[in-house]
Amino acid sequence: MRALQLIPANLFLLLFCISPAPAGQRIEEAKYLRIGGIDQWVTIRGDDEAKPVLFLIHGGPGDVQSPYVSVFAPYERDFVLVQWDERGAGRTFAKNGATGVSLENLIADGIDLSGQLRKRFPKQKLVLFGHSWGSIIATGMAQRRPDLFYAYVGTGQASSWADTVQFQFDFLKARYKEKGDVAGLTALAKIGKPDPKNVHQYFGFSRAIRRNMNPSDTMWFANMSQFMKTNGETDETLQSISDGMEASGSALIGTSVATDLPTTATNFKIPYYVIQGRHDLFAPTPLAKAYFDKVSAPKKQFVVIEDAGHFALSTHQTDVIAALKAMLQTDG
Repeated sequence: MRALQLIPANLFLLLFCISPAPAGQRIEEAKYLRIGGIDQWVTIRGDDEAKPVLFLIHGGPGDVQSPYVSVFAPYERDFVLVQWDERGAGRTFAKNGATGVSLENLIADGIDLSGQLRKRFPKQKLVLFGHSWGSIIATGMAQRRPDLFYAYVGTGQASSWADTVQFQFDFLKARYKEKGDVAGLTALAKIGKPDPKNVHQYFGFSRAIRRNMNPSDTMWFANMSQFMKTNGETDETLQSISDGMEASGSALIGTSVATDLPTTATNFKIPYYVIQGRHDLFAPTPLAKAYFDKVSAPKKQFVVIEDAGHFALSTHQTDVIAALKAMLQTDG
């Protein structure tokens, strides 16, 4: 990845302590907690520990967000931000390897940690915030233990793997036609209709998606490594993060391929919200909206962030935070 260049102002604003802070004061914690029978890495950060608790379930699989301290600092003004390196990811992977990595265990781990958070912050709203693959985990958590959560919020919201494969295939075909890319069109023509269960085929043609992302996602991918180094991560920890993503991805690819939330997860007992980048190509916004329309929940709302892509939570923090605050204020 190339060196850090110009960074949009809303990407940057800023490390770790361990004792509880009195209500109304800043809280900063980073440590291993016993979750699901193993030690897992958790950070809890906020300017006021009396604020609502925003529990971020990261995507990937294995794409930890806890190293991006400065990128997520804006959230800390309005929330107690909880980041969790899931089983098989980041510092949890460094300590345990890929022991027991499965969707069932990730959902159970998330529920375990949520119970601990409810005891730790009994008076605050606990809001699930699932990104991408994390939205699949968070969906399972919300459906199994709605009593733990105030609301569900998805971003880069997953829907159906099969529909996503077809969407990306059609998107690339249209893009190749626009550009007059004969080689690209020929390659897709050989496929004809993509088989969502053919992982080798999918990862072959879908590599081109990264060359067609919107500018904010392109910038995010180009500078992820530098962002982490800026926040104190070393080459050793970066390698561990990469290894965790590879191990988790391999362990969970079958589950990913089988994902069909519009069929399996449409009834929620808590408010259901989605904050989606307009130009998300990894969890396509039209598919997220079609899934949203099928959902039954006490309250629901779909918000689109213009000029944003799959990583709106990291590149358009001001807009995402404003949407989160408006949703919670509406609920009272």
